[in-house]
Amino acid sequence: MNIKRVLSIALTLYVANFIVGIILTQITKKMFASIQNASTGYWLITLTVTVLMTGLAGLWYFNGKNVTRNRLEGLKLGIVFVVSNFIIDLLYLIPTMIVMENSEGIFDYYKSTTFYLIGIIVIGTTVFVGSRNQTTETKNKSKKNKE
Repeated sequence: MNIKRVLSIALTLYVANFIVGIILTQITKKMFASIQNASTGYWLITLTVTVLMTGLAGLWYFNGKNVTRNRLEGLKLGIVFVVSNFIIDLLYLIPTMIVMENSEGIFDYYKSTTFYLIGIIVIGTTVFVGSRNQTTETKNKSKKNKE
C-alpha cells in the first residue's frame, strides 16, 4: 500500500465531502442545532453521496500504478480513509471546541449511530471496489486461458 498516495486521496476525499456537505446543507436549508435533528431524507442523501465519493476515491487509488487490487487492500484503504478523516476532524474540532462555549453539539455527532454507520459504509465501499477490480482481472485471465 502506497501510504503517501492513500493519505493524499483521503485528504482529497475529506475536503470533497466537507464541500459537498456544506452545499447539501445550503440546498436543503437545514441548519441543525444538533445532529440528532437531521431528517431521515437528509441522512439518506448523505449516505448516498458518501458511497459515491468513496467509490470514486477507491477507483482513483486502485487505478494507480503498482497497486494490488483485492478485498484486503480495499479493507486497508477503507480503514485508512476512516482513521485519517477522524484525525482530520479532531485537528479541526479541538480548536473549535476550545473557542466555543457549548461544544455538546460536536460530541453529539460522534455519539450518533449514523457516524459509525458511515464509517462501516466507507469500509464496505472500498472493499467492494477492491473486490470488483479483482473480479474483472480474474475474468480477463479466465478468458485468456480458455482461448
